[in-house]
Amino acid sequence: MKSSESRLGLWPSLGQAYAGPNLPQCLLLVGQAPQGEPGMTWCRNLLCEGSAEPGCLCRGCQKSLEEHPDLTILSPMPHTIKIDEVRTLLQSLGYHPLWASRRVVWIQEADKLGSDAANLLLKALEEPQAFVYFLLTTEHPDRVLATIRSRCHKVHLANAVTQEIRDDLRPDWMLARPLLPEHIVEAVWYVEQRFRRTHNPNWLVLWERLWQAHQALSANANQDVWRERLRQWWLLS
Repeated sequence: MKSSESRLGLWPSLGQAYAGPNLPQCLLLVGQAPQGEPGMTWCRNLLCEGSAEPGCLCRGCQKSLEEHPDLTILSPMPHTIKIDEVRTLLQSLGYHPLWASRRVVWIQEADKLGSDAANLLLKALEEPQAFVYFLLTTEHPDRVLATIRSRCHKVHLANAVTQEIRDDLRPDWMLARPLLPEHIVEAVWYVEQRFRRTHNPNWLVLWERLWQAHQALSANANQDVWRERLRQWWLLS
C-alpha cells in the first residue's frame, strides 16, 4: 500500500488481500463497528489455514476463536488492561504457533491499556517475533499511547451508516468526482446488507469486485476507467 493508513469495510476476502509478505505485524483498527467486529473477522482471516473465505473447513475456522490455540485476547477487566496481563502475554510469545502460520494477539479497547501496561507492550511491538501479529482495536485512537500508535499500521474502518442511508444508496453513487476509496466503503456497507438479507450470490460477487475497485483507487488508478467498471458491475447485480 502507498500509505501507512487505509480505509476498509469487511470484505470476505480480507485475509487474502492482506496475506502477502508485506502484511504489517502490528495493526491498529480504528472506528465504530458492531459488537466484536471487525476484530473477529481479522483474527479469522489471519489464523485461517485455508482460503480465508466464508465456509472454510480448516480446523481453525471450525473452532470458536476462544478455542484457537494461536490466538490470545486481552480486554479490559473491567476498566483497564493491567501490566500483569501484558507481562503474562509476553512471556508466552516465544512459542511457535500450533495450527496456523501465525500467532495473533488481539487487544480489545486498546485505549484502556494502563500506562505501565502500554509501555511494556511497546517493547514487544518494536521487535515482534516473525510469527507474531498484534491486532489492536479502538474507537478512541487519541487515547492510545502515541508511541504505540506510531508502531502500528492504522486501518480506519468505515463507521456503520444508518439503515436509512444504506437503503437509499443510489446506483449512480459512483459518479462522484473525485471517486475515492471512501465512496467504495459506503457502497460495501450497502452491498453487505443486501447479501445478508437475501443471500443472493450476485451481491457477494459485487462485494468481491468492490474490493478490487478499492485496491485500484487506493493506488491512484484511472478513476474514469473504474467508474465505468463499477457502473457495469452494479447494473449486473
